[in-house]
Amino acid sequence: MRFLTVHNSSREIEESKVDTAILPIGAIEQHGPHLPLGADWMVVQEIARRVAEKMGNCYLLPALPYSNSQEHLEFPGTISLRPSTLARVIRDIVLSLYLHNIKKIIIISSHGGNWIIKPTIRELNLKYPDLKIIHSGPMGEKASDIHAGDFETSCMLFISEDLVKKDKIIDHIPDVTQEYLDYVGMKSLSRHGVWGLASQASKEKGEKFLETRVERIVKYVKETLSKLEEIERSSPRKSIVPNSLKKRSSKKSA
Repeated sequence: MRFLTVHNSSREIEESKVDTAILPIGAIEQHGPHLPLGADWMVVQEIARRVAEKMGNCYLLPALPYSNSQEHLEFPGTISLRPSTLARVIRDIVLSLYLHNIKKIIIISSHGGNWIIKPTIRELNLKYPDLKIIHSGPMGEKASDIHAGDFETSCMLFISEDLVKKDKIIDHIPDVTQEYLDYVGMKSLSRHGVWGLASQASKEKGEKFLETRVERIVKYVKETLSKLEEIERSSPRKSIVPNSLKKRSSKKSA
């Protein structure tokens, strides 16, 4: 089954009766001296396209190039949105889709620093009972391969080998755990902005990494949508509004 994109017309979207959208979120941030600033953006576009092909009958949105990259701002070329800005952008996109009865939305993020996505999804799902927003992308890699390492370098070698500067590859794994990025940012932990072993990367591994990630996402999305439908049949959902908001609303009415 073919999928739809922004290359289709509004009428084609309407006539398709499509009810599922895929929103990829990348990043524009340093990836060491050997990878382009847009590595996350390029990788997530490729992953999302492959997911759309396997799922079919969905609306594949263009990947957002910008997200929350504050931990990399000491490196030139990095562009970062505030967490609250990214949350608002996601809400606006989701509600635009919701307006046209596209209520199953898969968010795929290729940047582990986009922690704000999870509470944003939770808030929207709890506020709109007929929405099903699923976060299917990674919220961070293993501590030994977090940034510009084996995974990302391999993926870029497969997607666009000419953009990888092989002679500038540097291996580095800081002697701390990942949450130190929240405390001091990347540059204090890795002078060259690398957290991983990029020297182990290969084009062949990149193809395999992408295939595995796509298969995992599609499997998880299908299982989750099926489980949510099962849960709703036995326990219909309703909007959950915090008591503080209810009290405020009552005072205004009075």
